[in-house]
Amino acid sequence: MFSLFSEFEPHLFDRYDLFSLNTSFGGGTERTEEISSHLWQFMENNITGASGKALYGLNLQGVNVKGIARMTDASGAAFFRQAVEIMKERSGYSLAEDWVLQALFQNGSDGNTRRFQEDCGTYEGSVRDYEDEDDEEEEDGESRKLNPEARQWDGLWNGFTLSKAVPEGGRISERTAALESVPSKRELSVGTGRASGTENQVIQKQWFISYLCEYMTHAQEMLKETRTDGWLDYQLEYIIAGRGSDRANLDAVIGRLLLMREGMNYVFLLTHSELKQQAEALAVVLAGMTGNPGLVKSLEQLILLGWAYGESLVEVRQLLGGFELSAVKNSADWQVPLSGLLPLLNDPGKYDAQPRKQKGINYEACLRIFLMLESAERLSMRALDVIEGELGCLEGCRNLHLDHCADRLTAEVWMEDLYLESSVGYV
Repeated sequence: MFSLFSEFEPHLFDRYDLFSLNTSFGGGTERTEEISSHLWQFMENNITGASGKALYGLNLQGVNVKGIARMTDASGAAFFRQAVEIMKERSGYSLAEDWVLQALFQNGSDGNTRRFQEDCGTYEGSVRDYEDEDDEEEEDGESRKLNPEARQWDGLWNGFTLSKAVPEGGRISERTAALESVPSKRELSVGTGRASGTENQVIQKQWFISYLCEYMTHAQEMLKETRTDGWLDYQLEYIIAGRGSDRANLDAVIGRLLLMREGMNYVFLLTHSELKQQAEALAVVLAGMTGNPGLVKSLEQLILLGWAYGESLVEVRQLLGGFELSAVKNSADWQVPLSGLLPLLNDPGKYDAQPRKQKGINYEACLRIFLMLESAERLSMRALDVIEGELGCLEGCRNLHLDHCADRLTAEVWMEDLYLESSVGYV
């Protein structure tokens, strides 16, 4: 049995440190009879002496293989367990810093994001509505003219496109993948692998996410690289978003990251008296001679919302450029002055380099936050999509299917007056 399992799939081990017996032997179709044939040969070699005669009177009469536990069984349970063990065995590897930074970064972010979204919905259109009312009143002989520059602050955040988030020198990958046949989508061969291992336990999940971050690529690494082969380039983004192109996955992840930062920055502005006063003063100027306190209030909020968007756009570009952000924002970390906000939107690269270097959260740490929000089962299966896709681009692996890769199996052996059964696996 040890000889049988020494025939592990070499590409899977070389690339991902995973042990698995390929039951299709590279042919794309599972061949259990060939496993039995190999087992028969190994058994015969071990019970045959130098003279060619059976040792101890043992005569092999039959073998059978059953109970195949596959890498894809129970939503990738065997893969999950192996990945966790790989990371645990790495001496000195600690998750403590990741947990602390993520807690600081994510603390209250959901509430901040909701507030940003709600206020966007509340105040967007305020200037347009006022202008429409003013046009009607002008027809009746009255006019309360608004500064024409006010309208550009109404819904400023809606001008975002993915290209604005990519720092200078970066290029968005246009790679696509057909998802109909990936492990998480297709009908799989089912074995006897148990579900234990992919349960949503925080520590186990953290180890597994550490494995993903170690072995999978992401946009911050790949924006300045060009590959001639391979599956998708933004692999962690695929595991989070599950879409069929690098562009779509990056767009989804950056949208979530931008929204999270917008919420944090918006609440920071609301609680910072000096910056808030700047927005209020500009709102008074933009409101002109209208004498409408409600409009002044709406403009102030639109300015704060737009300002939070601009600061967040700068931060996302810096993260993709390899910079870090402070885990807890303070006044010294604020980068975009109100006077520079509108010019920034026409020249997003103006703040790509941090004037004051921050330390704390990098792009990968942000991805870890999003990965933690997914179930362990989904993480496992989408990661298997990536692994099968990447290996399928290699010579000799075109027909590699991970549901034909065995983590464990049971062998039955019959000899004269003797029956043996043994289960062996990699974990």
